[in-house]
Amino acid sequence: MRTDRPLDIVLAEDGVLLREGLAGLLTRFGHRVVASVVDAGDPLDLRAVLTDLAERGVERLMVEGGGTVHTRFLAAGLVDELHVVTAPFFVGDPAAPRFVNPASFPYDARNRMRLLEVRPMGDVVLARYQPVRTPEA
Repeated sequence: MRTDRPLDIVLAEDGVLLREGLAGLLTRFGHRVVASVVDAGDPLDLRAVLTDLAERGVERLMVEGGGTVHTRFLAAGLVDELHVVTAPFFVGDPAAPRFVNPASFPYDARNRMRLLEVRPMGDVVLARYQPVRTPEA
């Protein structure tokens, strides 16, 4: 699906945000909403969501979110590229959100991601990675 601007796709485990009018709010601010609610199970089946989006013509998807979203996509091996931005400050609060939550990830010392690019952007650095699977020994 080619468009002049990216599509905004909002997922909520139980659809509450969308039922409460988030789709309408996004539309009012000029965002194009593909679907209001797609039943992808409870808990949310990410493969079902991606299959649904592909059937709607979505060929490329950028996933943004917090630790839960990152963990779900990374642990399921559904990431084909990862962008990580490093900023020049530290957050020392032990309760601060983390990039990922505890999980079993397919990327480890044997299955590392390959560094594609490092790019300075102002006072931050963008690193782009691509998962690489190594054959089992």
